[in-house]
This record gives sequence, structure tokens and C-alpha cells, in this order.
Amino acid sequence: MGTSISALLIISVLLTAVVVMFKANQIGAELLAVANKNAAETIADKVSTKIEISSSQDFKASYEEVTEHNPNDVEGCKRIYPGLARTGDLTVTNEIDCYWFLGPADATARLKLNKIMTSPLEPGNRDNGGSTQVSVDYYGMGDVISNETDSWGDPWHDLTGDVYSWVSPDFILTGTATEIDPYRLKIWSATQTTPRNEGGYKVLLTIDGVETQDLSEVACVTDFKIKNTGGTAFDTAEIEEQLDIFVILNTDANNTAMKIPVKGTPPLQPNQWTYSIADDNYQTGTFNPGETMTLIANLNGEPQVSGTLIIGLPNGVDNSYSFPSICPMQ
Repeated sequence: MGTSISALLIISVLLTAVVVMFKANQIGAELLAVANKNAAETIADKVSTKIEISSSQDFKASYEEVTEHNPNDVEGCKRIYPGLARTGDLTVTNEIDCYWFLGPADATARLKLNKIMTSPLEPGNRDNGGSTQVSVDYYGMGDVISNETDSWGDPWHDLTGDVYSWVSPDFILTGTATEIDPYRLKIWSATQTTPRNEGGYKVLLTIDGVETQDLSEVACVTDFKIKNTGGTAFDTAEIEEQLDIFVILNTDANNTAMKIPVKGTPPLQPNQWTYSIADDNYQTGTFNPGETMTLIANLNGEPQVSGTLIIGLPNGVDNSYSFPSICPMQ
């Protein structure tokens, strides 16, 4: 009798253990399934999250300043840097554009001129080059900038008809130029005596041994554009509480990394940022796929140099964008 009871107790304990183990395995499997599901959803969310960053840029005021270097000049000159193209339009009210630059004496230089047909043109020349003409003339130090048709420089070239691009032969920069007496060039229509709409142009100067100027010297970012090109939406709370904005500035000594910690409202204080969503017609305040966020950052007090913007989204996905510099807030 005692043996039978003992056997029953053992069997009961074993059955209980089996049931407990089964339950534990079931619970473990359910927890694992939930964990796998959450992990899969997180991975899928991150995989579907994509943003593209661009910016609106403006030239610094110093890059647009016009200086007359000769009292007989008919046109003041803006600065042009080697490696950075300048663009403009020749119109009935803007016959000449003049540019000044510096470079090592006796250095070898060259010009590239492109004619652009997207600007105001004479009606008969809109569909092709027609009789439009964009001319470039290089002047050494001290020469007068004139609009007389025989006031040619050396080298010079007239882009006419359906020819849209020209690269000059190499020429030597003679003399030691200064900001008071620099090298200069002008863009105009050399053979036209009556002002007319010639169209647009792009001129590029290169000088052997001179590196391309850092874009931060001439341009700065007024705002950044972040486009949601993925499939993940972020609500207002996520953006304002979990969006991370980092900036790495290319300072002389070492790269300066900083987080812009505070979301502010205009007028922004230093180290604050704010945003708006363009065409926010669906789920107002939510950064939905296909929408573009405009981000403005105030870095007043920091060096105005080039750098990298890093956007860390609320789900951990990030992207970066290099910029010339960030415009100071007025």
C-alpha cells in the first residue's frame, strides 16, 4: 500500500513538473514571439525611414559688393575666386558684369565661359543661340573697364550663335595684384551698340597652384530642407522631444562638435532651432512621408565656417549633410 502511494506521489510530481515546464516553454515562446515581432517591427520601421537633406543658400554681402578700382570705370567689379563659378544675366538694364581677383604674379590662368539660354532673351533667340552674344575679356592691373566696342582685353572671346561654351588659352598673370589694384575681367556683348537681352552666362576662373576657395567664404545656409522620402511618420511630440540636431564645425584647430539642444521660437536665441512643415495639410503637425521640413538654426557666437549637419530621427535613424557655413541671424 505504502509503495503504491509513493508511486502515485512521484507520478503526480512528475506530471506537475511536465505541466510547469510546458507552461514555461509556452510563456517563453510567447515572449520570444513578442520580442521577435517587436524587433521585426523596429527593423522594418528603421528600414522604411529615409530622409534627404538639402539647403537654401545665399551669398554673403561681401561677395556682392561692387568696387570701382579706376576712376574711369563705367562699371564696378564684384570678387571672383578661382574654382568658384559666377553666374549672371546680360539684359537691357545690365550691359556689363565686372569681376576682380587676386593671384600669384606670373601664375598661369585660364577662363571658361558658358552661355545659358534660360534667362530673358530677345524673342527671336529664345529657342536657340540665334544672334545672342556673350563676351569675356581679361584685363591686367590698372586697365579701364569700358563699354566701348573696341575696349577688348587679352585673352577675349565672343560666344555667338549656337556655340555655348569656350575655354581660353592659358595666360600669365603679370604684376603683383592687390585688392586696391587687382586683376579684372568683364562679361558683356562686345559688338552690340544697343543694349539688349543676351541671356545668362557662367564664368569660371582657374589659376595653376591656387586651390578652389572654401565656399564658406562666399556663401552661407539660410535654412535646411529635410524631406521625408521613406515610409515612417513622426508626430509633433516625437519631433520636438526626440529629434536630435548636431553640428560639426570645421574650425582651424579641431573640428568643433555640438548638439543644438533647444527647440525655440522666432526670434531664435543662440544655439536654438525651429522648424516648419511645408504643405502640412494631412495630419497637421505630423512629419509624414513625402513632406518637407524646413529647419532653421541659430549659431550666432560660433565661427562662421563650413561644417556638417547631423539629423538624428526619433527612431535612431540619422543622416548628414555638409554645408558651407550657416548664415548669422539678423
